[in-house]
Amino acid sequence: MRVELSIRPTIEADHARISARALTEELQQAVDALAGIGGDSTVVELQPGPRNAVVGTRGHSIVVVPVADVYIAHMDGGHVQLITSKGELRSNNRLYELESTLGEGFVRISKSAIVNIDAIDRIEPGFGGALSVQMVDGSVEWISRRFLGAFKQAIGMGRA
Repeated sequence: MRVELSIRPTIEADHARISARALTEELQQAVDALAGIGGDSTVVELQPGPRNAVVGTRGHSIVVVPVADVYIAHMDGGHVQLITSKGELRSNNRLYELESTLGEGFVRISKSAIVNIDAIDRIEPGFGGALSVQMVDGSVEWISRRFLGAFKQAIGMGRA
């Protein structure tokens, strides 16, 4: 299990956030232990299961986009950007959180990008054996060598 601790003196109140695929007995014990700390503990349980949409922002507007309409999620200037059928949006989620939310139809192609397999228009060779993906909207992302094997397997080009 991955554990993150962020010490930030500027936050108003301490809080804990747990993300998991399923609620196990051990995880429930951890939640109960954390909820018992302090007098104003609140446990918020989010609904489990796959989501059918993601939320992004454009300016002051909040935009809801069906998962199938997300082409690319990538890092840009320290923020996660979503390239979608509704244009470019900013996400407040971290890239690894989106990877989990977006599901099996998406594949990570680098440390900073995830693409929708169904939105790939073509794969182009580059210099030194590098490959790029061009999406149906014309946007392009480069595939990192580190993620090339998993990418090929995900789209049916590699061995299982």
